[in-house]
Amino acid sequence: MTVRVTMLVSALPEGFPADERTVSYEDSDDVTYTYTLLDSGALRVNKNREAGAEVVYGPAAWESVQGDPPR
Repeated sequence: MTVRVTMLVSALPEGFPADERTVSYEDSDDVTYTYTLLDSGALRVNKNREAGAEVVYGPAAWESVQGDPPR
């Protein structure tokens, strides 16, 4: 499943359109994205199980996430 991260408006660069604040990580035939919520409140988006983190968002950067947590 695709992982969708909605960024906090306060974390967006000045002038960035607030209605475009969702970042999507799309699965494909050879790539699967999941997410992990860290104890610090940070959000880690994982690319494939063996590849590890694709990106990490600090706790003050993201508002919500949709998708699959790792199994």
